[in-house]
Amino acid sequence: MNETEAQLFARLKEEHAEFRRLAEKHREYDQKIETLDRIYYLTSEQERKRKELQKLKLVIKDQMYAIMRQVMGQNEKVLSS
Repeated sequence: MNETEAQLFARLKEEHAEFRRLAEKHREYDQKIETLDRIYYLTSEQERKRKELQKLKLVIKDQMYAIMRQVMGQNEKVLSS
């Protein structure tokens, strides 16, 4: 039985410390972006900070997907053995 992406995400958040740390950081960045999005007019500093947070959030997301690909690859090796 193949795990869906959502199931794998939930399992890794419980079992994989680094993945959990990354997921928490991703959510933290998302919340900060949402806070800035509620401001009607952003100053140039706020806009710069928002863009920086978006980039950091994407880096974290890439790292999370790398872990997911690694785990899925390990699962496939076990199943094919």
